[in-house]
This record gives sequence, structure tokens and C-alpha cells, in this order.
Amino acid sequence: MNSKVVTTRWFIHASSRRLAWMLNLLGVLVLWTGAGVWEGTAAAAEYPTKPITILCWSKPGSPVDIFARTVAPLLSKELGQAVVVETKAGGSGVVAVNALLAQPADGYTLLAATKTLTTLFSEKGVKFKPGDIQPLINSQADPFAIIVPANSPFKTLSDFIKYAKANPGKLKVAGPFAMSAHRIAFERLSEAAKFDATWIPYEGGGPTLVAVAGGQVDAGHTNAGNTKPQVAAGKVRVIGVTAGKRLADFSDAPTYKESGVDLETYQWRGFVAKKGVPQPVVDKLVAAFRKVQQTPEFQAYLKKVSQLDHFQPPAEFAKVIAQDTKDVTEIKKKLGL
Repeated sequence: MNSKVVTTRWFIHASSRRLAWMLNLLGVLVLWTGAGVWEGTAAAAEYPTKPITILCWSKPGSPVDIFARTVAPLLSKELGQAVVVETKAGGSGVVAVNALLAQPADGYTLLAATKTLTTLFSEKGVKFKPGDIQPLINSQADPFAIIVPANSPFKTLSDFIKYAKANPGKLKVAGPFAMSAHRIAFERLSEAAKFDATWIPYEGGGPTLVAVAGGQVDAGHTNAGNTKPQVAAGKVRVIGVTAGKRLADFSDAPTYKESGVDLETYQWRGFVAKKGVPQPVVDKLVAAFRKVQQTPEFQAYLKKVSQLDHFQPPAEFAKVIAQDTKDVTEIKKKLGL
């Protein structure tokens, strides 16, 4: 037989075997991938099948901690599983974000986040970025406030600013974390009003309030609603708020604009997860959070702490995070922070 014919037949036979092997492998891969997709879809459909953890970066008693602990039992009722809040304080919130990202993207670990999240992406040594986060819902808008001890000589924000201008760096102002939405908001105030003060970081709004009430600092930067018990007890006073108009529960406290400072800004609070959570799980969580937001219990909580209902689903919330991250980066650069 001609050697060329033999070679050709051998080549065709070998090629056929190789093609068959590749088709078999492809079939296995398709089955394996299909099985994985099916299992993921099935798991999402059954979600949740175990308890859910909400991480919180502030110590107990802080506004975001109270927010998370208010939502947890209501979310548990909606999803039929226990929802627990776990404090992960440290690093101005970095510890909590790292703890979130160390867990699987399965919807069983969430983070109660605030606008402070947007200050962390540009911090030195931080390895996570906005793309690592899955926004779930933005829940509320909360005016910032300047507070002072009850026996403080400062009766209004104008008094505070006048003294700060005359005594650069002398006033000690307590606030959550070395870098946070509070720090950014306070730096914007000092820049707009042209004064210098010394920022004293605490591990959340709760400790900040305690420091002010105890006279350990001259003033504090927190959220107005967080101060209501201490104000009622006669331990602190609110001397200025960042809202567009005076707050009903603090009618004696002028807005920044009334005090000659053209600044209106708010804290936000919501929930995020690790990027990669299956869409059906995201959808189920968002639907549950929406129902929680509408409950009489949650609405009563908002009224009690003088906060505004500001529900936003993932797409809208993502835009807010992106814009705030951009704004914060520019502000920090301008202020040399």
C-alpha cells in the first residue's frame, strides 16, 4: 500500500480520536458548569437556610449600631432566619470591611455601612476598592450636628466659630474615627467658616457622645438624633445642624446656613454585601429590606431618632456611593488629609 495513503489514514484516525476526546471533555465541562449553575440557582432559591450576620464597625450605642440592631429582628421576621449583629470595631471601619470581604459572597454576611465607607477607599494601606462592594439598600438620611457639654459657654454655632477663629487649634472636637464622613463634614465646616480646631477620634458616635457629656472635649460632631437622651437629661446641647431647615426636635439649634455657613449635608446609612452575591439573593434581600423599611416599628424608630426615610435600591445606591467616593477623594486631597 502506498505510504502516503497509510499516513493519511493514520492521521484521520488519530484526528478522529482526538476530536472524540475533545468532545467528551467538552461534554463533561458543560455538565459540570451546568451542575454548578443549577446548584447556585437552587441555593439562591432556598436562601436563607442559616443565620445571617450583620457586621457593624461602630461600638454599641452608636447610631449605625442602633440602626443595625433595629433592622435585625425585623429582617429576621421577613426572611425566617436569625439575623445577628456583630461588632467589628477598629481602623475607622477598615476592620469591618475586611471582615466582610473575607467571607463568601453568599448573602450570609452583610455590613451596616454609612457614608464613612466612601472615605475608606482612598485611605493609605487599604486594599479594597468600590468594585469589591455590592450595594444593597440606602435606608436613611441623617443631619449632622455640632454638640457641646451642657455647661459650655457656646450657645450657638456662631459662638463656637467666633472662638475657634480667635484661638486656632485650641478647641478639641470629638467625632467618630480618625477618618469618617463626620471628619469630612467637620473639615468642610472649618474650611467654609475659616477656622482651625483639633479633631479627637473615638470609636463611633456613642463614645463621642459620652466624651462630650463628660466634658472631656469642647464639642462633638455626631448626628442630632443620636443626642436626644443626653439632651433630655440636660447633659449636652445641640448648637448647629447641617439640615436645610431646623429640626422639629431641636428647634433651638440653628442650621449652618442660618449661622452664615453655606453648607447642607447628611449622613446616610444602609447595607452592603461582598461583590458576587447571586442576583436572586440580592433581589430577595432588597425585597425584605424594603418591607422592613415600611413596618410601623421601623418608621417609629426613624421618628424617635429624628432621621429621614431615604430608601434607595442597589442601582441608585451605587450611584450615591460612587459620587460620594469621588467627592471625598477630592476633599481629602484639597485638605491634605
